[in-house]
Amino acid sequence: MGVVFLAFFVLAASAMSVEASKNVLYFVIDDLRPGLGAYDQQNILTPNIDKLAEESLVFERAYCQQAVCGPSRNSFMTGRRPDTTKAWNFKDHFREPNIGLNWTSMPQYFKNHGYFTSGAGKLYHPGLPPNNDPPSWSDLDKFPYVFPPVRGCPNRTTWCPLPRKNNTFCDVNSTDVIVARLRHAAEAKIPFFLGLGIHKPHLPWRYPKDFLNAYPSADQIVPAIHRLVPEGMPPVAFHLTLNKNEDLAKYDYNITHPFPVDLQREMRRQYYAATSYMDSLVGRLLDELDRLGLKNDTVVAFHSDHGYQLGEHNEWCKSTNFELGTRVPLIVRAPWMSESTGRRTSALVELVDVYPTLVELAGLPPASGENLDGVSLAPLFRNPNGTVKDVALSQYPRCNPNPDAFPNKCLSINRTRFDFMGYSMRTDRYRYTEWVRWNGTELRPEWSENIGVELYDHQGDTENDFDAYENVNIAESQPDLVKEFSSKLHELFSSTTSQKRSRRG
Repeated sequence: MGVVFLAFFVLAASAMSVEASKNVLYFVIDDLRPGLGAYDQQNILTPNIDKLAEESLVFERAYCQQAVCGPSRNSFMTGRRPDTTKAWNFKDHFREPNIGLNWTSMPQYFKNHGYFTSGAGKLYHPGLPPNNDPPSWSDLDKFPYVFPPVRGCPNRTTWCPLPRKNNTFCDVNSTDVIVARLRHAAEAKIPFFLGLGIHKPHLPWRYPKDFLNAYPSADQIVPAIHRLVPEGMPPVAFHLTLNKNEDLAKYDYNITHPFPVDLQREMRRQYYAATSYMDSLVGRLLDELDRLGLKNDTVVAFHSDHGYQLGEHNEWCKSTNFELGTRVPLIVRAPWMSESTGRRTSALVELVDVYPTLVELAGLPPASGENLDGVSLAPLFRNPNGTVKDVALSQYPRCNPNPDAFPNKCLSINRTRFDFMGYSMRTDRYRYTEWVRWNGTELRPEWSENIGVELYDHQGDTENDFDAYENVNIAESQPDLVKEFSSKLHELFSSTTSQKRSRRG
């Protein structure tokens, strides 16, 4: 296999003009909130990610554009918002007629500039675009993303730690593949864009059970303090989840009734152990990068596809416009940008910014012809105290105003049949959200048909306490702010929608 890969690299190098020499190693993690030591969270053990952060620029306020896997990945892999990709569910993707057939994805941009681009695991959501988007990769036929058979776990269980013996873990397989390709790229001496998509800590929490040893007792796990929905929250903002799992169906979980505290402790414990397992795989690949002597010439980018709720606001998983649903860890190491080493920035940034940022950090010409919605964050690597934008935008569809309805069928029905769309804007101090009627014919919001408004004050928020904010909706008591933010929200999202029409092709 090594000879085949090496031959491919040599041919690729001779056939294409390499315009930069900085490599990219790209980690995308599923369902990870910023519950890491790098974000001053000491309850989860993530030594490898924490070590990476010590040599990187840590973005304290980074946000996804939609808090669910498929739409978020279509968004950041193209540098475009969901209202541009028109991918808000698990049915649609950007490589559709009259949308983005001719767009250049992030890995494809590197491929077009002489890089070997390869990935393993969950980078795009499976099938969105189909076949993991062939234009993106140099070796699509060897792109693995499978869930191997699991021995010893009942179906539809929320967690099930497993012995390593007799079990194959898909994330281990994916890491094996990227380690091998990293070695071959080093041998061929060709620039590379290598992506590793790690599925855990996504549900179900199945991982090598020795990682549970670090969390021996659920009694020692601190549950969420604010276990009820925010005071004054419009019901449409709530997303019921987890009750599809057989082991949780016996509990009376709904918008007014949280899971029992002991169960919440255990679920947090399982999430923590799955996160530590993921961290070990990140460490393995970073160690290999060091061993091969590639560290100083490689951008390392690490982020998740969206945030995650662990009982705060009576919410679990993602699928909301709350801070915990939309905020993500984002850590980027560029050793030649010394001003950013071991630094933190509180600038508001978005995952649509990752594409143009990696392009600039690698030394490639800007992707200006792509009309991206994101902007390069490279100025923050020169001055982490600076800013690049004054708001971060997120959104989420709803297909039933009944908060106790499950599942949220928006993810599985035609986008023309959505009922509502929640549009959210994070400013330096506030989060403002509107839930409005969806025009399925024109695929746009009807701003005049508003069924819910949320306004949350983040004054004093250091982003270290995941429980302290967004517990009281103050929209009703702040009509002037609501009016101001509503006008700005409409302007920003309407601008994205109008630009979308001119970008189809």
